[in-house]
Amino acid sequence: MSTNPFLRGNMAPVDTETTAYDLRVTGTLPDELSGRYVRNGPNPIRPPDDATYHWFTGTGMVHGVRLRDGRAEWYRNRWVRSADVASVLGEEAPTNPWPAEHMSFSANTNVVRHAGRMLACVEAGAPPVELDDELNTVCISNLDGTLPYAFSAHPKRDATTDELHVMTYWWGWGNQVQYLVVGADGRVRAVRDIALPGGPMIHDIAITERFALVFDLPVLFDLESAMKGASLPYRWFEDYSPRIGLVPRDDGSCANDDIRWFDIDPCYIFHPLNAYDDIDGHGDDIVVLDAVRHPKMFDRERRGPSEGTPRLDRWTFNLSRRSVRSETLDDYPQEFPRIREDLVGRQHRFGYSAGLGSQLAQDTLCRIDLATGAVTRRRDSDVMGYGEPVFVARDGGAAEDDGWVIALRHNRETDLSDLCVFDAAAIDADPVAVVHLPARVPNGFHGNWMPDE
Repeated sequence: MSTNPFLRGNMAPVDTETTAYDLRVTGTLPDELSGRYVRNGPNPIRPPDDATYHWFTGTGMVHGVRLRDGRAEWYRNRWVRSADVASVLGEEAPTNPWPAEHMSFSANTNVVRHAGRMLACVEAGAPPVELDDELNTVCISNLDGTLPYAFSAHPKRDATTDELHVMTYWWGWGNQVQYLVVGADGRVRAVRDIALPGGPMIHDIAITERFALVFDLPVLFDLESAMKGASLPYRWFEDYSPRIGLVPRDDGSCANDDIRWFDIDPCYIFHPLNAYDDIDGHGDDIVVLDAVRHPKMFDRERRGPSEGTPRLDRWTFNLSRRSVRSETLDDYPQEFPRIREDLVGRQHRFGYSAGLGSQLAQDTLCRIDLATGAVTRRRDSDVMGYGEPVFVARDGGAAEDDGWVIALRHNRETDLSDLCVFDAAAIDADPVAVVHLPARVPNGFHGNWMPDE
């Protein structure tokens, strides 16, 4: 396994499914936090082969905490079922509407709720998996027969339309990706194929009110690696020209159907913080993208990320002048950036992320005020590390940061985890509440707050 501390902290598996009730809480949980915090991440159900295993491809395991009436009612974790997972556990395979030859594996990257369904999500050609409110697998999903083939780990919801925007890829398409719009009813209503010079790995998407952003960056499908049995056959191609495309959304707000491409300096982007449309001081039409920039990915270390320090950068695309400029907003190593979700695609002020420290160890909780440049960092101790922060707005709150930040905190000394709730405007203060979990939750990937409907 890699010696990179970020990887070591995220690769160690959890070997059992657990359920615990009436969890101990330090502090006071806000009564209005009524719902579930659910987190997904790779957790191999079989001992992996160290020579070929990539942690991105581990079996999905969802972890959840149920909050209601100021109590933490339960914690549970469940493997996301696929035919392979069910076979290992001696269970019947979940219902699967796809043909037998369709790519399908345990969705291991994210979990979202849309149109009344909880979906475990993954990229690279596999469909989402529907879960129930207790994290049990219901079925492999095709979104009521409307999903053409593949989904994404990172659909982005437009809070105004309540639609999901998805940029998806699969090696079998060759040099092409697909842009999908999933309607408020949970059915795909728009599909656009986008031809590219190569077959990039596109982990995430950003949207504005007019555009979906496609990241055509130098991590590409590598047939030679695939033929040699690599579990993640994507690598850095030095001679591939990196660019970002602005794809007009199909909601009628932009009459120009052409994708507007902007060349950028070589880098890789897993996660944007946000993007939005604006007019600059010269009256020019611009699009702003804030995202975590990695200088390289999967070059020397195929089981990264460990190709240099990831930092928070801003790209400003000037549509009037057909130019782009970039700047660094925060050079502290970080990943998993998040904002207040109802501002996705619109101008934001505050961002939250998991800081990686000087050794890329996930150990810090970060808050940045983009209006002033002020940054707050919280680091509890050498043995504690924070996962992805999630913002939850306070009912009736007027200010953008009026609410809570929820994040999992892992203690490497006790090998247990907590769910921490902070005042979003004061993450350096004591947590409002800490839910003490009976198990370890690896730092892993992505989670969301799912309020009761």
